[in-house]
Amino acid sequence: MDAARLASRVNLLGPWLRRVMGGPARKISLDPGLGCPHRPEGVGPGGCLYCPPGGSGPGRGGTLSEQLEHGLDRLRARRGPTPRALAYFQAYTATNAPAQVLEPLFMEVARHPAVAGIIVATRPDCLPPATWELLAELARRRPLWLELGLQSAHDATLTRINRGHDVACFDQALAQAHARGLRVVAHVILGLPGEDMGHTNATARHLAQGGVWGVKLHNLMVLAGAPLAHEHRAGGLALWNQEEYARAAAAFLARLPRRVLVHRLAADPGPDRLLAPGWAADKDAVLRAIAQAMEEDNLRQGDLA
Repeated sequence: MDAARLASRVNLLGPWLRRVMGGPARKISLDPGLGCPHRPEGVGPGGCLYCPPGGSGPGRGGTLSEQLEHGLDRLRARRGPTPRALAYFQAYTATNAPAQVLEPLFMEVARHPAVAGIIVATRPDCLPPATWELLAELARRRPLWLELGLQSAHDATLTRINRGHDVACFDQALAQAHARGLRVVAHVILGLPGEDMGHTNATARHLAQGGVWGVKLHNLMVLAGAPLAHEHRAGGLALWNQEEYARAAAAFLARLPRRVLVHRLAADPGPDRLLAPGWAADKDAVLRAIAQAMEEDNLRQGDLA
């Protein structure tokens, strides 16, 4: 019921996938073992404030082929028609290697007959020219989109969360993707330290002007092992409540053009990792709150774009 309430007001990814893929589609998370250039063991100064040791992906063992087959087995075991498989290079930074290293990894997956599409999650500062050409070639073989972390369109916030790049870096990467006809999904976190709804509304307007294909919204969370956990324990971190997040998400969506696909509206943390806020553990309740906020304010995606 909540999905129907949201779908009447928001351009959600699910219906688009069913139209384009000819049926339901599901992601298979893959970990190519490339790590992140912004982690202590890499060349960066320590990672993002909110990022736990395991990164954003769940982490998988085995070769890519083994991970892919395991995911396909799970899809085949589902009741009803087998969903189309979307190979999701999710863990850490999926382009954190030279193009000659990435090519056999990506092409191994692209050649698999069961893969209907490919998703590559990365940082805007980890895309040298040769990697752009590789991604363009990959997109000629399979439908592909690129997930790029922005988090906020405010440089002061990016510095505060130790993001390791500025807004201009994201904008430059978006322009490179547009030049090659590549779809970009921007990652954004609402409720970052020092930000209010005015900041998040401005981030929405920035993405609208930049012409992103999709957006992924996350609520700020404190996860075990993340640097943010130290601030939380010290009592120096103010987290939004569920209503504040829902209102901000509704206002954000109203400032996105209707054509932008919304890939996610709330984070889906593992219960073993979530330290705060407690309300983030119930994703269905968060989605209900967003739907209610949009209904109460009579907002639809694009109304204020």
